[in-house]
Amino acid sequence: MPNAHKHPSVSIHYLNIINNALERIGFQSPEINTLTEQYTEQEYYFNRVPLATLNETWQSAERITQDPIIGLHVGEKIHPNDYGLLGQIMMNCNNLAEALESILSVEFIINNIFVSEVIIENDCAVNRIHSQQYEAENIRHIIEQDISALINIGLFVMNKEYGDHNRPIEIHFRHKPAANIAEYERILKTKVLFEQEHNQAIFPLAILESPIYNPNPRIVELLNIELHQLLHDVENQDTLTLRLWRFFQMQRASFTADIDSIAQQFNITPRTLQRRLQQEGTSFQDEFKHFRTQQAKQLLNNKQLTICEVAFKMGFNDNSAFHKAFKRWTGLTPKDFQRTLN
Repeated sequence: MPNAHKHPSVSIHYLNIINNALERIGFQSPEINTLTEQYTEQEYYFNRVPLATLNETWQSAERITQDPIIGLHVGEKIHPNDYGLLGQIMMNCNNLAEALESILSVEFIINNIFVSEVIIENDCAVNRIHSQQYEAENIRHIIEQDISALINIGLFVMNKEYGDHNRPIEIHFRHKPAANIAEYERILKTKVLFEQEHNQAIFPLAILESPIYNPNPRIVELLNIELHQLLHDVENQDTLTLRLWRFFQMQRASFTADIDSIAQQFNITPRTLQRRLQQEGTSFQDEFKHFRTQQAKQLLNNKQLTICEVAFKMGFNDNSAFHKAFKRWTGLTPKDFQRTLN
């Protein structure tokens, strides 16, 4: 497994967002201050820290505040303006659908740890975070902060409280609760379920049409010019392996790896795709195998799913084929792997 997805990262800009919110609740992070002081604001997007450093920062914040759900409380204090250029674009879109599309499509600029998307499912708008490659508890603070910020930013950009027609229906977390569930539900404005298959916020479909308070499409046009240049500059710093994993994360668990069509997504030939991955110390086949293994392990970790259901979600026609594939990937049968979780 090469470094590109062993060491996903966030930008210094992301750390600055967290620091601003921490200060609003009366605390400071010496670790973040040390990191941010090394750069000018213009350099925030182009300098990054690995996930391990981010997790250490959250653990430090939990110790300083004595708050086991500090990520949730930080998210509650995040304002769209904290996101700089991205926040300005979001606040000037016509409606919430446009705002979410504008941000989620480029969130890797500040955070490439996971990929988020809005999908329509059962007549609901679902903001889903694809994070199955990580152990749920290892990224708990990051996920809680992200979803809490989503709920809070919605209030800002609409300039009104959630009503019955647009209030979140449910929030799902893959991890276990770290505090009283009532506090989760106070902050997130709805019922919160834990140890679920996905990290996601579920809203009534109508929320996507909710107007943004005082939008200015002309400002969005101008800011998008600046954003496209920033995207170009940041993408040039990313490895192809990391970009490939972002693509994998956006697909369903059952998708098949067609190197020709995937290479086309990156505007390169399959041969060039393989050559560039080889230069990064990996191959397309190895990356896809590792990604599928991570998906299968995460689904098997979900106690609500039978092995047969996991096989189906992974795109296998029967248990036997999934059993053989999983043993080939890991050296364990699905049942043996589940025993290691107990």
